[in-house]
Amino acid sequence: MKKLLFPAIAAMVMFTACQQEAAPGMTENEMQAKVDSVVGTRLDELNRQATEDLDRRVAIEVKPKADSIVAARDAAHN
Repeated sequence: MKKLLFPAIAAMVMFTACQQEAAPGMTENEMQAKVDSVVGTRLDELNRQATEDLDRRVAIEVKPKADSIVAARDAAHN
């Protein structure tokens, strides 16, 4: 136990001594502007990716669905 006490205290001193000083605080308005900027950028990227995915999937999925609807309609009228 005594062997672990000194290294534990030394580690705590090193961690507290090596911590960076806190950055100057941001006001609430500055923080909100930063959040809005990051969220806006990320949302634009997500919307672009969603649009690309939709365009890719429409070409693959709509034709078979439309064909099955037409086939079901034709079967019901025959």
